[in-house]
Amino acid sequence: MTFSILQLTFDIPNVPTLRQKCLSSVAEKFCGFKTKLTSRYVFGHKKNENPLLKYTWIDEDTWRQFLELQTFEG
Repeated sequence: MTFSILQLTFDIPNVPTLRQKCLSSVAEKFCGFKTKLTSRYVFGHKKNENPLLKYTWIDEDTWRQFLELQTFEG
């Protein structure tokens, strides 16, 4: 599904090697974004700020679930 969305947004041929490269890149970027959110808004200097004001496409429920996962001590 993710690759289909990428193909709709960008002109990417459906070639297996390109598909794998694109999905790998998306996964790396997403992991980096989650790390940035955690280091800044969960534990860092912006932990008293609301990231939803900057990242308007993240809804309250998604942010709450993210916080629970990042602060879970199990």
